[in-house]
Amino acid sequence: MDEQQGAGIEHRHLRSALEFAILMAAEGQKRKPALPFPKDLKPLFNKARLPNSALGRLRRCIEGDPVFRTRLSAGALPELVDEIGQLWLAGDEGWELQASVLASVADAAVEDVGLKTQLKRAEKRREAAEQAAVRAHAELVLRDEVVQMQSSEIDELRAELVKSEEIVFEIRTELLDVRMDVRHARDREAAAEAKWVTANDQLTAARRQPALQQPALQQPVLLEPVLDNSAEVAAAASAARALAEQLEALLLAPTATEGETSQARDNQPINRTPVTLPGGVIGSSSEAAEHLARSDAQMLVDGYNVAKLGWPNRLLERQRAALLDALENLARRFGTDVTVVFDGASIVGAYADRRRLIRVVYSPEGVIADDVIRNEVKRLPKNRAVVVVTNDAEIVRDVRADGANVVPSNALLAIL
Repeated sequence: MDEQQGAGIEHRHLRSALEFAILMAAEGQKRKPALPFPKDLKPLFNKARLPNSALGRLRRCIEGDPVFRTRLSAGALPELVDEIGQLWLAGDEGWELQASVLASVADAAVEDVGLKTQLKRAEKRREAAEQAAVRAHAELVLRDEVVQMQSSEIDELRAELVKSEEIVFEIRTELLDVRMDVRHARDREAAAEAKWVTANDQLTAARRQPALQQPALQQPVLLEPVLDNSAEVAAAASAARALAEQLEALLLAPTATEGETSQARDNQPINRTPVTLPGGVIGSSSEAAEHLARSDAQMLVDGYNVAKLGWPNRLLERQRAALLDALENLARRFGTDVTVVFDGASIVGAYADRRRLIRVVYSPEGVIADDVIRNEVKRLPKNRAVVVVTNDAEIVRDVRADGANVVPSNALLAIL
C-alpha cells in the first residue's frame, strides 16, 4: 500500500536518499560483522554519480528490504538526505502527500531558475544583436561614404571621358580634312606633272622642226616662257608631292614610337582578310550579321542608309536617335566596336548625338559619308577585320576590294 501511494513521487526526487543508501551499504560492508544490504546495490558502489536509468531499480530494491530501509531512515541526516528523501525512508503515514508538496515546490524553484537563466541568455543575445546592429550601421555609413566618393570619381572620369571624346572627334574631323587635302594635293600633283609633260613634249617637237617649217616660232624668245613655265610646273609638282608625303605620314602616324610603328607596319599583312562565316550561313542573313557583330571586327555603319530603312515614317533627327539607341544596345549586348557615319557635321544636333558605347562621325563640309566610310576602311590596320553595313552598291564594291565584310542594312536591323 505504501509503495502504491508513493508511486506518484518521481525517482529523481529521491536521488539524495538513494545515493545515501549506496554510501551506507558501501561503508557497512567494511564493518565486522558487515551490515546487511540488498545485493543489487553492490554494482553501484564505484559509480561517481547514479545514472538516471538506475534510480528506479535501486528504489525498488530498498523498498523491498524494510529492515535496510529502516536503518537508512535512522541514520539519514539532513546534511546528507533532503526532506523528500527522509519522508520516503521513514515511510510514515501520509508521507507521500507531504513529499508531493515538497516536490512541486522544488520543481517550481528549478523552473524559476531555468526561466532566469533563459532570460539572462536572451538579454545577452539582445545586447549582442544591438552591438551587431551598431557595427552594421557604422559599416553602412562608411560604405555610403565610399560609394559617394566613388560616384564622384566616376562622374569626374565621365566628364574627362566626354572631353576626351570631344577632342578625339575634333582630331578625327581634322584628319578627315587633311586626308581630303592629301587627295586634292595628289590631284594637283598629277595635273601639274601632266601639264609639264605636255609642255616638254611641245618644246621637244618644236626644237626638232626645221627653221623654215616653224614660221610661228621665228623668234626663240617665244619658246623661253614655255621653258620658264615648265620649270614652275615641275617645282609645283615637286612641292605638291612633298606636301602629300608629309600629310600622309601625319595621317598614318599612331601614338606609338617610330620604331614600334615601323615594326607594326612590317607585321601587317598586305591584304585584309574578311571574317569567315560559319558553314551554311549566308552573308546577307541576320545570322551573319550577329556572327560579325559578336566578332572583334570594327563595324562601320552607313547611318542614314540604315536609319531611313528602319524608321521611314519618322523625322530625320528621330531616325538618327533611334538608330543610335539601337546600336548602343547592340554594343552593350555583343561588345561590338561600332562607328556610325552620317552626312554633314553642320546639321542641328550633330554634337548632341555623341554616345558612350559607340563612335558617331559626321562627314566634313563638302565630303559625303560614303567617302568617310571608304577612308575609314583604308585607314584601319590591315590586320584588323572590318564590317561595313550599307545597301549602297558603290560602297559595297569598294570596301570589298579592301577585304571588308559587308552586311546589308536590313540584316543589321533584324538583330537590333
